[in-house]
Amino acid sequence: MPRKAAIIIGIAGIILLLAVYTVFDPSETAYFPKCPFFWLTGLKCPGCGSQRAMHQLLTLHFGEAFRNNAFMVIAIPLILFLLVAELFRDRWPRLNRLGNSPTLSWSILAAVLLWWLLRNLLGI
Repeated sequence: MPRKAAIIIGIAGIILLLAVYTVFDPSETAYFPKCPFFWLTGLKCPGCGSQRAMHQLLTLHFGEAFRNNAFMVIAIPLILFLLVAELFRDRWPRLNRLGNSPTLSWSILAAVLLWWLLRNLLGI
């Protein structure tokens, strides 16, 4: 599939997901999947609460979004940076190298693991 078509399909998919998350509240509907890790263990995974947080962000309830999954809310700028670095990898190769650096990858992994531990040990 050509790159431009993939970008268009990706953007359309994101718009559709945003529309669904804006209209339906994941905490009040059965349409959204539940976390299998939480279901099996009773512990929260790093992503638990992300669906509810996304809904709260899209309905401009920033405090509630932060309470549902603070890590996801804080990670949004990083995710956007990584998307831009990948989309414009030919135009800005230094930015792409930074986004794909081992140091950044290991730092993200460490942050996710720390979030996972803290949210279960401290009940965040």
